[in-house]
Amino acid sequence: MLLTYHPGVFDVNDIAQAMGIILTPEGSTTEERWQTETPYVADLIEASIEITDQTILVDYGCGIGRMAKELIIRRGCSIIGIDISRSMRSLATVYVGSDRFCSCSPTMFDTMLGRGFKVDAAISIWVLQHCLNPLEDIGRMHRALKPGASLFILNNDYRVVPSVESGWVNDGLDVKTILQRQFVTEKEGRLSPEKTTKALARDAFWASYRQRA
Repeated sequence: MLLTYHPGVFDVNDIAQAMGIILTPEGSTTEERWQTETPYVADLIEASIEITDQTILVDYGCGIGRMAKELIIRRGCSIIGIDISRSMRSLATVYVGSDRFCSCSPTMFDTMLGRGFKVDAAISIWVLQHCLNPLEDIGRMHRALKPGASLFILNNDYRVVPSVESGWVNDGLDVKTILQRQFVTEKEGRLSPEKTTKALARDAFWASYRQRA
C-alpha cells in the first residue's frame, strides 16, 4: 500500500502541544526529557562544533527552538531555524525570544542558498528520522555549509515517518549511510542512559560530520 506523508502532525496550537510532539515521553515525561536532555545535547554539540558569538548556525528542523535557545544563551551565536511547520516557526520566535534568532521555511531557505548564502555550522536534532526525503534535506544542509564546516546530528537508528494511513512508519531508509555520502564522520556515539531514556540510549545515535568536498 502506498502511504501518504502527513506533515500535519507537526502543526500545533501552542508551546505546550509543541513540546509534547518534539520530545515524546519514550518511557519518561516530556518535561523531564526537556530539562535533562537539552543541556546534555548542547554539551555534545559544543564538544563537536566550535561556536562563538560570531557563528551563524542553522538549526534544521528547529521546532520551537529548543536547542537554538540553549546555544544562544550559552554562546551568543546567531541561529536560523528551518522547519516545515508554520506554527512551529511562529512559536519558535516567541520561545527563543532573541534577536539572534529567526526562522524560515525550507522553501525560503532554498531561495537564500540560491543567492549564495552560507553558514558556519548546522545541527539537526531528532529530525531526519521524520523527513519525507532525507536525501533532499541532507543535501540542503550540505549546500548551506561553508567549505569544511561542521554538522551535528542526533537521530534514531530507524525511520519514524508520519503517514495518513498507518501513523508512524519505518520506510527502511538508512539516514546514516546517506549522511556519509556527503559528509566525513568525525565523531559518533550513543546517548548516555543517565541523560535520556533507556530506549533512546539503545536506539539512537549522535554524530558530528565535516563537509565532504
